[in-house]
Amino acid sequence: MLKKITLTAVTIGLVFTGGTISASTTNSVYAQNSNTIFIPFSSTLLNSKTTGKQPIMGKALATEQQMLAFARKVNPNFPTQLPKLYLEIGEKYGIRGDIAFCQMLKETGYHRFGGVVTANQHNYAGIGAVGNSRTTKGNYFTTPEQGVRAHIQHLYAYASKGKLPAYEPVADPRFKYVARGIAPNWQNLNGRWAVPGKGYGEDILKIYAQMLRTPAV
Repeated sequence: MLKKITLTAVTIGLVFTGGTISASTTNSVYAQNSNTIFIPFSSTLLNSKTTGKQPIMGKALATEQQMLAFARKVNPNFPTQLPKLYLEIGEKYGIRGDIAFCQMLKETGYHRFGGVVTANQHNYAGIGAVGNSRTTKGNYFTTPEQGVRAHIQHLYAYASKGKLPAYEPVADPRFKYVARGIAPNWQNLNGRWAVPGKGYGEDILKIYAQMLRTPAV
């Protein structure tokens, strides 16, 4: 059984049928007798989406299955619901939920925590946490959904000067403290979201590039 395929400069999708390879218009690749789905990206497209100034706002590229598969390569117990929440709530705000998901992976150690913030806080972005202080652990959120919404709202505050989407409650307790629109790109978070934060946005995009290369199982 074929388990892994390395794809570079892909321009069409390919499907395995009966041990041979045939062209497909779905732009996906399936390994015979396997549930592995490959979402191919040409090297040019991948570079354009993961290098240079990358806006926080925009459409997600990664799939829910791809995001979960990537996270579980590091943490097999990664929560199932988080990729869907990031994509759905990110879509409401026009935030690239798949990259926000990668920021969460960086902030939480792939949901293993172990630092100032603990898992029961549902605080996926270190909101309100101060350095290595054990007394200033940051904000608590009652559910994973509330925690993701607060994270997306915090990014929205940095990236946009617009109003919150209709019927969206304020979940981020620090939303009002952000200078609205000060960081339209992920790299603009350097020294703002994290201090000193050198390379902070670039690190998030490196994780993102790795995730886009990951097959969804």
